[in-house]
Amino acid sequence: MAVADMSDNDVIVCFELPCNSRQSRSYKKKPTDPSILPVYFCDVKATRNTYFRTPTLFGYPIVIVIDEDEAKSVESMYEAVVERLERWTEMARDLYDWEVGEALETESALNVKINGYAQMESMESITEIREDGKVVTLESTTPLDGDIADEKRMLVDEDRELRCVGIKQDIFNLRLQVNHKDYGTTFNGYSYSTGGQWASWDDRLDEADTHPSLLRDHDAFFCEFDEDKKAYYFGDGQRPEHARWDQWEVFTHPELEEARKAAAEKSHKGITLQDCLEEFTKQEQLGEDDLWYCPQCKKHQQATKQFDLWKAPDILVVHLKRFSNNRTFRDKIDTHIDFPIEGLDLTDMVKERAAARKLLESGVDIESFGFNNLDEPLIYDLYAVDEHLGGLGGGHYRAYTTNHINEKWYQFDDSYVTPAQASDSVVSFNFEVVDD
Repeated sequence: MAVADMSDNDVIVCFELPCNSRQSRSYKKKPTDPSILPVYFCDVKATRNTYFRTPTLFGYPIVIVIDEDEAKSVESMYEAVVERLERWTEMARDLYDWEVGEALETESALNVKINGYAQMESMESITEIREDGKVVTLESTTPLDGDIADEKRMLVDEDRELRCVGIKQDIFNLRLQVNHKDYGTTFNGYSYSTGGQWASWDDRLDEADTHPSLLRDHDAFFCEFDEDKKAYYFGDGQRPEHARWDQWEVFTHPELEEARKAAAEKSHKGITLQDCLEEFTKQEQLGEDDLWYCPQCKKHQQATKQFDLWKAPDILVVHLKRFSNNRTFRDKIDTHIDFPIEGLDLTDMVKERAAARKLLESGVDIESFGFNNLDEPLIYDLYAVDEHLGGLGGGHYRAYTTNHINEKWYQFDDSYVTPAQASDSVVSFNFEVVDD
């Protein structure tokens, strides 16, 4: 669906994939790339009618990534879909078969782990009188294996845990459909429209000798639930009490969290002018949407770019970028920048000096290239600061500068000139331009 066709009532669900989404026009598919497929949930058996049977969908379509090894087995792909299904049902525990395993560490709870997430279930004490007359105290819990429609309670010996032994194999029927080029279809929760046709797993298995992967480009999965299974895992009719389609946890990506912490620390502590110079000259990896055309291999390549300081002037002017800009708004950056009043040394950052020394070591006459005064120190003392107060919508400029005759500092604010200290310009909060 095009963005222009979306309405206010549409629900947008985003998925983070463990691979490149490959929706960039410049991306070239590699032989080892996994398959990316849409997955639909339906409650009508497509096999009950014609080859072009239209099932009724429910829930949200999801996206799944199937690697090369999984794509060679229908069972492996089924298991991959079941693992993704955990997110969307409150009955995730019953997607698996369980058996009594090792002893529990606690006496009051049953510790069950599903894909790394621990679930603690309360249990009740039950006293049982056996045929030999022995009285035994047992723990009671809901069944974790067997028929999901069976509401009998199972008895587990005290201090024993349940161990997962595999994925249930009869939860849904995994069907395959072709011609889903755009990873999706159009549906309103009751029916869908697409040019897709059903494909047979048997036909794909017959081609396994020449095509080991059972998947093709533009395939899609359909999970067909019978009425009882759908009701158990998601809910019945208009009451999806077991579904988690509308339950969203707040998730913060670890890398984003670290970036925010680092930005907060920098904003609190401030950063130095040396940090700014190093960031300006740092090598940058270009993205796949910004490829560079290589004239030698005659094709676009992912490349890097880097700025260097080649020459140093007699008077150095440093302009600090004081605004951030994205698609929705612009804002002023008010992070404090610390800079030295005396002794800013750029000797190690200016590349002209390093190149000249290499040529000199090779016996080249560097004067013919205009290189001279290699021993002149590239050290700068602060001379003036131009400061901006306010935001992007308005504000006020004032300046700090030194008088080279009496070597005293002054603050200039419109028509007012007052004595100042060099440190006053450093501790000021908002800087727009720094002249060194």
